[in-house]
Amino acid sequence: MNNIPRLTFLVIAVVIAFSVSFVVYKKMSTPNVVMEQKPGQATTDIAVAVKDMSRGSKIGSEDVQMATYLQETLPSGHFTDLEQVVGRIVLSPLTTTEPILNSDLAPQDLTKGGLAAVITPTKRAMAIKVDNVIGVAGFLHPGHLVDVLVSIEKPGDTRSQITKTVLQNILVLSVGTLAQESADKKVHKVTVVTLEVDLEEGEKLALAVNEGRIQLALRGYSDVEPVLTRGITKTSLLKSYSPDVFKTVKGGKTAVKKTAPRRARAHHVIEVMNGNEVKRVRIAK
Repeated sequence: MNNIPRLTFLVIAVVIAFSVSFVVYKKMSTPNVVMEQKPGQATTDIAVAVKDMSRGSKIGSEDVQMATYLQETLPSGHFTDLEQVVGRIVLSPLTTTEPILNSDLAPQDLTKGGLAAVITPTKRAMAIKVDNVIGVAGFLHPGHLVDVLVSIEKPGDTRSQITKTVLQNILVLSVGTLAQESADKKVHKVTVVTLEVDLEEGEKLALAVNEGRIQLALRGYSDVEPVLTRGITKTSLLKSYSPDVFKTVKGGKTAVKKTAPRRARAHHVIEVMNGNEVKRVRIAK
């Protein structure tokens, strides 16, 4: 008989604990996108994303919802009607609860998603196959900026190669994999990077891929200034940090050591005649 009150108390405690846990779970799982409102402040409902959406995605009715924002904090280009965004194509990646702005979407006449919807006018999408080294070890993602370097035979000298930066600030549109069958009949996955280029840049990229070996160099978002280079050959590469090229000056800085051109040594030429054969022998002074 003494165990009945204890059992009743235990059941009540379990029910209370379950109820509190359920309430906390519901509060935590429901995103709170409503701005804190003070009495008397005007608000407006605007369209926000329910989930993350990438470039080229087509917005469906299940992808958006209305959220309340203070009128004084409304972002420029917002939408107050879900019908205005449903069916539109995403140009800039959206995150959950982020307000959907007109600048994030493609023009209304573009109703089909995919890569073609996000290409800048006058630009083209060009795909190249890369490996883990060329593709910056898998760290490339859509929206990144890259430079394209090519190692190719030096014009007029097939025995010498030159590496040169041929394209800069090129936008990465997409990164994916492609199944390709090799010579041993095995299927290998190949990484394909799609770059956004204009026609002239596309011609350079095609020639670089077909005639040489390319390398992609990832740039920082804030680094957009072009850098002019002369390219580098094996000879200039091996002179890097050479004591004949650099010398230490005051202040710990390095300066290029200027070397005077060597003068040709003077010499005598003696002709030696042996029958019909004439030999010329050079003798230094």
